[in-house]
Amino acid sequence: MKIGEQLQSQRKLHHMSQNELAEKLHLTRQSISKWENGTTLPSFANVITISELFDVSLDELIKGDAALMDKFKDDGKIRLTKIETIIIVGFLLVAISLGIIYATGISLSNVNDWLPDFALVFFILFMMSVDRKKFNDSLNKKAVIFGILLLVTIMVPFIMQFLSDVLKGMIEQQVYYDHLYK
Repeated sequence: MKIGEQLQSQRKLHHMSQNELAEKLHLTRQSISKWENGTTLPSFANVITISELFDVSLDELIKGDAALMDKFKDDGKIRLTKIETIIIVGFLLVAISLGIIYATGISLSNVNDWLPDFALVFFILFMMSVDRKKFNDSLNKKAVIFGILLLVTIMVPFIMQFLSDVLKGMIEQQVYYDHLYK
């Protein structure tokens, strides 16, 4: 049975009009009517409230309504905030950039020569794209792209320097042990 039919059945069983149910759910009568005739589907929060109101299990309310189940599956998708997108995509681009740099043999000094210039440009573009009052809500697609590029240009030289220092230390340690045991 579809949610609309189930809702109408439960509403009538509890001797409620569409208006009375709408008032209890803080909605309009038209919303209830649209749910009952299958024009629209209720949100998950409304389905839970209806379940509690009529003392019916969620399973009983939604079982058999494939459209509603699909809607709830879509509602469960992971959606990243704009800041999370900047950080995750930025670090992925850092890893890709490092791979390209090391694969092509570009030296740390070359990266240090040109990357800070890009960092400054991306930082300025990023700051121009941000509304400081509502930082996360104001991030448009341009701001997210510039933020990602800013993160990449800042992180690549630091990671390259760190890896260079670690490798240098490992080589020096190996040379020391080789000299010690000869």
